[in-house]
Order: sequence, then structure tokens, then C-alpha cells
Amino acid sequence: MAKDSVPHSIVDLERLLETKRDQLQDLLHRRVKAQKELESLDAQIQDSLNPNAPIGRVQRRRRRVKNESSLRTVVEGVLAKNKKGLSLSDLVTKVTETGYKSNSQNFKNVVYQCLYHSDTIVHDEVTGCYRIER
Repeated sequence: MAKDSVPHSIVDLERLLETKRDQLQDLLHRRVKAQKELESLDAQIQDSLNPNAPIGRVQRRRRRVKNESSLRTVVEGVLAKNKKGLSLSDLVTKVTETGYKSNSQNFKNVVYQCLYHSDTIVHDEVTGCYRIER
């Protein structure tokens, strides 16, 4: 490999580096555009494979479970049977044993929110249990 007999100046090297950076930015921009176009084509293919699917919606929504009574009513009923109170984990277990159904991935948090927003249920700091206020 033959070497250049004339060494490059710093200005020349900076210009070359700037040119390469510009080319890289252009390629990255083109790649992003191509990815967006590919995602659009994938969505069109998915829609054409399933003609009954609603346009623009690839994911299916889960149906909401309908229980006979509200979560608050069930929680208050469970706590009425347990005068000493229940911990959050025990309460979640008892509520699900009553047949209450939920699609929530974090049902414990749903029960906690129900307890937090209830005026009749209190949390005993000493025992860590929830009970109905008397």
C-alpha cells in the first residue's frame, strides 16, 4: 500500500471527518425512514391477512368482567365477617374466594385503591390490618 507523499493538514482531516459525519447522519436518517415504511407495510400485511379486524387496531381488547356486586361491596362484606380485620394479602385472597373476578394483572393494587378511597374502612398501623370503622 503506497503512502501519500504529502501529509494532510489538520484542516483537511477535519473536513474529511465532517464529510464522514454528514454521510453517517444521512444514512441514519434514511434508515429511520425505511424502518417506518417497513412497519407500515407490516401493518398493511397484517390487516390484509385478517379482513375482519378493525382498521388501525391490531391488538384485541379484553372484555371487562361483570360481577354481581361492586368490589367495594364485596370488600366491605368480607371485612364485616372478620371483625379483627385482614391484611391486604389475606383480603385479596378472601375477595377472590367469594367469586369476584378481575382481569387486572395487579389485583392487589386494585383492592388497595378500593381500601384507600373508602371512608368506612381504616388501616390499623399496629397490626397492619384493614377493618371496618365502628
